[in-house]
Amino acid sequence: MHFLRAAVILCVLVSAHGRAAEPDAPPAQPSLEDRLTTGLQARRPADVAYIGRVVDMVEQGKLPAKLVDSTFLWAVRRRQRHPLPAFREALRLQADRIGIEIE
Repeated sequence: MHFLRAAVILCVLVSAHGRAAEPDAPPAQPSLEDRLTTGLQARRPADVAYIGRVVDMVEQGKLPAKLVDSTFLWAVRRRQRHPLPAFREALRLQADRIGIEIE
C-alpha cells in the first residue's frame, strides 16, 4: 500500500515538474533592429541611424526583409572585425540591382 501511494505521489510530482518546465509561449525573437545593431556591431550614432532607416524601409514595405536578412547573414559570416561596412555596401548593391535606393 505504501508503495502504491509513493508511486502515485512520484507520478504527480513528475507530471507537475514537466508542466512547469515547459514555457507557455515561445521565447520572443529579437527585433530586426536589435539583430542588425548587435550583429553588425553598430556603435556610432550614424551607424545606428543607418540601421534605423533600413528597418523603417523594411517595415514600410520599401525594402524586402529577405534581402536584408540574407545580406546581414553574408556580412556576419565573413567574420570581419567590423561587418557593418560590408553590409552597407552589399545592401546598397543588392537594392540598386532591384531598383531601390536606400534612404
